[in-house]
Amino acid sequence: MLVRRGFVKGDGKKSHVSDQTHPPRVSDLEMLRQVTTALTDRVAATLAEHELTVDQWNVLRSLTVSGPQSMSDLVERTRITGPTLSRVVDKLAERALVYRNVDAGDRRRVLVHAADRGHKLVTQIAPLIDEVERHGLASLSASEVSTLRTLLARVASA
Repeated sequence: MLVRRGFVKGDGKKSHVSDQTHPPRVSDLEMLRQVTTALTDRVAATLAEHELTVDQWNVLRSLTVSGPQSMSDLVERTRITGPTLSRVVDKLAERALVYRNVDAGDRRRVLVHAADRGHKLVTQIAPLIDEVERHGLASLSASEVSTLRTLLARVASA
């Protein structure tokens, strides 16, 4: 609520009213964005120590967890756009963390695989990323974290 500076008539006398601003309520979406940004920034700082970006981590993690994937599968799983994903995979391939192979079942498709070096790097970094997550959620009980995961999954699937 904003009260403007001016004069108010009450009991027939004029009195001065100063500016009083009550900030609008932060929307749920804005709060979610703020939390996501804060945690992503912490993850990015951790990954930077290993010369990885968040997008590179997401691709590498997806490949080590789910196995070889086509570029379209990676787009769907990581939510990284096609052109950006191509650059991300190229950078990972330059570092010998991933490699591409023609799909034996469909020679028109190329699959991206995590290389042994990629698997080792994920094994090394995953505990650090898990710690960032634990730190970010430290103010919540185990039950609250479980509820948060359930609610976020529901919102994500809506």
